[in-house]
Amino acid sequence: MFNLMQKHNAQAITINCLGGIYSGRMVMAYPCLGFMQLDNDGLVGACEADQRSTITKLLMTYLVGRPGFISDPVIDTSKNQIIYAHCIAPTKVFGPDGPSNPYHIRSHSEDRKGACNRSLMPLGQMITTIQFDHNKKQVIFHQGKTVANVDEDKACRNKLAVEVKGDIYKLRAFNNTSLGVFNNKDGICSILDLPKNREKLRYNYLK
Repeated sequence: MFNLMQKHNAQAITINCLGGIYSGRMVMAYPCLGFMQLDNDGLVGACEADQRSTITKLLMTYLVGRPGFISDPVIDTSKNQIIYAHCIAPTKVFGPDGPSNPYHIRSHSEDRKGACNRSLMPLGQMITTIQFDHNKKQVIFHQGKTVANVDEDKACRNKLAVEVKGDIYKLRAFNNTSLGVFNNKDGICSILDLPKNREKLRYNYLK
């Protein structure tokens, strides 16, 4: 993957991994560990040919220098939490020059084949979940504090539980949302230029 990116002078790559493997059109080799390394190195590896999440991860890497974590979120209103789940996550969530966090190598969740990682991401940290939707021309984001790396064999290998800042009932279900780990929302506000573009955006920061 890295050689292909160098050949095309690219900073990001996304692959139709599940569709390709299940259809037999792609060799049985999940790209998860390669994506983890690309993310750790300041590049972008994105799952499932998801262009929306690829664009979001790339923009946030440019903006804050930290990798995003693509997820299929599950909202738990009883605990005021969202569980962000996926079978790949970076292990250098504060950027290439930041500390590494521990991780486990597991099989892929859907078919128990191949290899992926379970990143034990830092707890007690404020994170921002953001999605740039180029088709709808909108940006959606909210914030929360990481509270647990859920150790459960069901579903995806990475399951990061986050306590939502604000009213969880105002959120809608997200699909493959890119999650960046950083404390300051001012950088996001500046890139959106909110006073000028507020009518064009769905600004869902919860106060």
